[in-house]
Amino acid sequence: MKLQELVEKAYKERFSVAGFNVYNLESAKAAARAADVTGKPALLMTTENALEYAGFGQLVAIVLRIKKDAKTPIFLHYDHGTSVDLLKLAMKSSYDSVMFDGSKLPIDQNIMLSKELRKLAHSKGVVFEAEIGRVGGEEENIRSEEFKTNPPEALRFYNEVKPDMLAVAIGNIHGRETSAEHLDFSLLAKIQDLVKCPLVLHGCSNRNPREYQVAVSQGVVKINIDTELREAFVDGLKRALHKKETNPRKILSYASDEVTKCAKEKIEIFSCSKLHC
Repeated sequence: MKLQELVEKAYKERFSVAGFNVYNLESAKAAARAADVTGKPALLMTTENALEYAGFGQLVAIVLRIKKDAKTPIFLHYDHGTSVDLLKLAMKSSYDSVMFDGSKLPIDQNIMLSKELRKLAHSKGVVFEAEIGRVGGEEENIRSEEFKTNPPEALRFYNEVKPDMLAVAIGNIHGRETSAEHLDFSLLAKIQDLVKCPLVLHGCSNRNPREYQVAVSQGVVKINIDTELREAFVDGLKRALHKKETNPRKILSYASDEVTKCAKEKIEIFSCSKLHC
């Protein structure tokens, strides 16, 4: 199954595909293993920071090999791309999908660049994701309330850009959720009722299952998880060191196993199309 077909199926049947940020061999293998165990597809996502850390060619080669060997569909996704040059490189480098993050730009400029990149992506058979509204986070010292997606702006953006997936901001944040951050599902419903397209939520670690399921019921076809997988990785390392393990391969195996466990739980929740599941 091609990714575009999966996106359309997820939107129609109301389930979501998990997007997992990966940055090295262990994280990528762990996320793919979760997909294989559940028998459900997943996206392995690379950010510009991850590509800078691991090396563009090296990290892409790792994921492509894992994708080839996987028993279930694995897709390579470029997450939160801000560099037009790197996005173009990703389109030439066997990525299944790319996301242009123009959320910090004035809306007219975001629309202009998104339209150009969507056209280029489609010419190469690459699924295109764009963002309207801005996901907050501690690293930017902004709160989610400041940049929630405006429904009429979302409609304008979608009508002019026609992305395959539209990322929105409804109170989701990068990093760990705080008591002050809440997902605004009434806003999500308004966006979906107006725009009627496949939506994406970023910054959705450490939410309760009911929140994920409500989001899925309202047309969210991809949910991104990063912070929670990092925490799982560190927990595995701590457990290995507590056991006084000294073999690096075994230490990393502990970390990888924790990531797989976390990713598996998320896939099982996201892939359920019923709120009562």
